[in-house]
Amino acid sequence: MFTVRFLPCLPLFLTLLTGLLPLPSRASTETGPDRPAPLLSCVEPVWCDIAQQIGGPALRTRSLITSEGLDPHHLQPSPLMARQLAASDAVLLNGATYDDWAMKLLPASVKLFLAASQGGWQTGEDPHLFFDLPTVRNTARQIAVWLAGLRPQAQQDIDRRLALFEQQIDQIATRQQAIQQRDHGAPFAMTEPAGERLLLAAGLVMTDQSWARALMNESGLSPRDTAMLETALHEKTIRFLVSNPAISAPQASRMEDMARQSGIPVLAIGESLPTGQHWQDWLNGILTSLEQALYQTAPRNTPLPPHP
Repeated sequence: MFTVRFLPCLPLFLTLLTGLLPLPSRASTETGPDRPAPLLSCVEPVWCDIAQQIGGPALRTRSLITSEGLDPHHLQPSPLMARQLAASDAVLLNGATYDDWAMKLLPASVKLFLAASQGGWQTGEDPHLFFDLPTVRNTARQIAVWLAGLRPQAQQDIDRRLALFEQQIDQIATRQQAIQQRDHGAPFAMTEPAGERLLLAAGLVMTDQSWARALMNESGLSPRDTAMLETALHEKTIRFLVSNPAISAPQASRMEDMARQSGIPVLAIGESLPTGQHWQDWLNGILTSLEQALYQTAPRNTPLPPHP
């Protein structure tokens, strides 16, 4: 960057030349319309997708994870990630032990949004909070308030985007209610609890919470819990089994094989936003697969639920 000093002794043409030189960047505290949009960073692309839908052109987002299938639980942060977080205006984290390591890399000057603080998460609960509609709604509202304060000229567009996003949350909630009316109490099992919150909110009953959490936390699988899950698969007392494609564990693969051998649908629910999809597309796709699995194991003459 060139620095031009205005001294009386400089020739006139140097003074005129300053109009051709780039202006220094604005301080981060300025909020003028010419300032670049605030930069919000996330560990998981799904949270950045939600924030970007609210902010639109008034917000820039950047995800630390750029490939599907990476587990934030076990991600080893790099110096580049630390620099990216420190260079952000704000950071949106899932929290709930999912990506808490990133908090240690944040300077005090960076605004922190923590989804876990918006949904009343408690220790030991499912940490995949992007499957929890109230948490997503509250987090989106927090982003909207913060961004409108920084970009007041964009508040009308931010409010419009938030309202549209909340309508889509409501549509997903309506589908959950319809599933609850048709299949309330339907039992299911999971090899790892990604998507648990979405399914429980639809009125379904998870039968192997301790087994799935033990696999997720790598805390050791109980022989008793394993035997109970094997019995459920063999005797077909569950309607479907949920697998997480991001988990590579022989115990999980064995349960999936047992389910297929018993004719029990295996529903894949990962923890990475599929490329090319928005958050609401992802959840609606999961609910469609869920409806098909429930229909497949429902009593005869049960009509297939209509698509939204």
